[in-house]
Amino acid sequence: MKVLVVGAGIAGLSVARLLAKQDVDFTIIEKSPSASTLGAGIALPFNALRALKEIGVVDAVMQHAHQVKQIRYTTSKGKLLGQADLTVDPFSNDQFVALKRHKLLNVLLEGLEDKIYYATELTSINNYAAGVSVESTNAEVTGDYDLVIAADGINSTLRSEQYSDRDTLYKHKLTGWRFIIKSEQHQLQPTYMMGNTDLFMAYPLSEDELYCYAHIHEENSSHSLTGDAKTDLKNIFSSYAEPANSIIQSIDNVEVITGELKSVTEAFFYKNHVVFVGDAANACSPLLQQGAAAAFEDALCLVEALVDGNIDNALEKYKQARQTRIEWIINYSDKPLASIKKMDKPIVRFIRNTVIRVLGPLNVFGWKKLATDPALANKRK
Repeated sequence: MKVLVVGAGIAGLSVARLLAKQDVDFTIIEKSPSASTLGAGIALPFNALRALKEIGVVDAVMQHAHQVKQIRYTTSKGKLLGQADLTVDPFSNDQFVALKRHKLLNVLLEGLEDKIYYATELTSINNYAAGVSVESTNAEVTGDYDLVIAADGINSTLRSEQYSDRDTLYKHKLTGWRFIIKSEQHQLQPTYMMGNTDLFMAYPLSEDELYCYAHIHEENSSHSLTGDAKTDLKNIFSSYAEPANSIIQSIDNVEVITGELKSVTEAFFYKNHVVFVGDAANACSPLLQQGAAAAFEDALCLVEALVDGNIDNALEKYKQARQTRIEWIINYSDKPLASIKKMDKPIVRFIRNTVIRVLGPLNVFGWKKLATDPALANKRK
């Protein structure tokens, strides 16, 4: 079997590590000129850690990770809406952690450096029933492959090309910001502060650093976005209670990453001999923090299915293993986004806050479902 992995991010490197264990002949291409150092923090829930253990790198990841033990949801004024303990059943044998994104990538990259062609992109692809012929900006990559694994992220070129008859991405009109900030001896657990159409999250990376995420609906009734990240963050979140207020006042020398929240229009699995993993397959909102977790689980299910050598059977097994779980994750994660614009109305915010008071933090409620519902389990051997 000859395999081409497109993308050297979290999904591509996870697949590659597992292919290497099975002695599969594979090549990785990455359009960036070198290994990525971009990104801010990343939170890994229980199922991400379970998958990393199977991939064989959990101990290395934990050397850079900070464990969290509680989730808190509050209003923008700091009033508690709900909280949950992450150390009790069904998670008593699990961990929830966060770390810098580039630290995770470095762990996944170790030992694979010689397999990656950087600054390399596909220029054409012929995906037929028995294999895939590709042309590339690097002549050494051009040729025939039994399988191409599309791990090229949320803006996947391969996904767009293979499904050129439809839109594969949905834009939620949410502008988001991510950054890492020093906060000595903060003593915080992950805190989600709910405004109207805006939200602020502070997630510990260590005892002295926080990973922060914020977003607002573009059609909100209170703020006109200037396009300058720090100006917009201060305009929107300076009226928030702690910890957001102090954090926002300290961002002048912090690198802020701005982005637009997007999701796939449906879950994508494979077409002929091109198979999709990670965000290329199932990008959705970060509510359940399943971006990396889904990539790890995709990699495990795909490579396990490929072991018998019959690619056609393997790709269908991969789809069957993941479909129910991943479609539920996408739906649960994205469904609340449809109501965000309406949060300017007090009655809608009242309903949202009441739901959180009854169910607890919405991400923890979803994690419990993933951990305990047999119908959502990956259907593996």
